[in-house]
Amino acid sequence: MSEKKGEIVAQFKATVVVQPKSTAILCGGKALNKAGLDSDKKIKDAELAALIASELWKEEKVKKEKK
Repeated sequence: MSEKKGEIVAQFKATVVVQPKSTAILCGGKALNKAGLDSDKKIKDAELAALIASELWKEEKVKKEKK
């Protein structure tokens, strides 16, 4: 990854496992504190911005078996 002269680039890495019913972070998954991050760049595509803002982890409701 390279940057142009005078620009700063940040890269975050994590190892994840994506399965049909769950996703797990194996390493590098510390919570990112977004409070200190600020940018003058914005995503112009509304659909993409909504996707990025959505929750990464979805809780699956456990179905109770009927007897």
